[in-house]
Amino acid sequence: MTPEEYWKEAQRGSESAWKELYSLFGSRLNSFFLKNTGDIEISMDKTQEVFEKLFRKKEMFSDGSLKCWVFRIAKNLLIDWWRSKQRHYSDNANIENVEIAGNEPPVDYQVIEKLDREELLRYVDETLELLEFEDRIAIGLVYLGGLTVSEYSQLMDLPLGTAKTRVRHARLQLDSRISSKCAMREVKNEK
Repeated sequence: MTPEEYWKEAQRGSESAWKELYSLFGSRLNSFFLKNTGDIEISMDKTQEVFEKLFRKKEMFSDGSLKCWVFRIAKNLLIDWWRSKQRHYSDNANIENVEIAGNEPPVDYQVIEKLDREELLRYVDETLELLEFEDRIAIGLVYLGGLTVSEYSQLMDLPLGTAKTRVRHARLQLDSRISSKCAMREVKNEK
């Protein structure tokens, strides 16, 4: 079944459909919030908040991409959180042993060869903090949230070409900063 078919069942009161929707989107949402807040508890709370909004406002979605609607809610909750905290990331994140849903943002293959997974995740976390707001949102929605560029375009109300450019720019910024961290690591190891 598609997410939209599960949604129709969930609207009719099917508990198993709600569980399926949670299994489809829960880990992606959690990763999206975790990478953008740096706090496990906040990411879990915000993920739960998305599902609460889905339940309370279930009559508001009737057609289109459910994934886009879910991540529009997530994006708005994240922006609200940033505004309320007047900061972009928590400095005391504890994300050891947390897996990213889907693939990490792709970086230069040579970089990945030189880093183990744990170190790469740490570099991605540190680097995300340095990116501009639009770049963090693009990385969060496309690479961590699993949206396609077309879905990102729809969600952000952007022309497809502009969305492609933003996602590519964000990815290049992330790649560049991770590559720089890698180069600094190599210099330190040579000493």
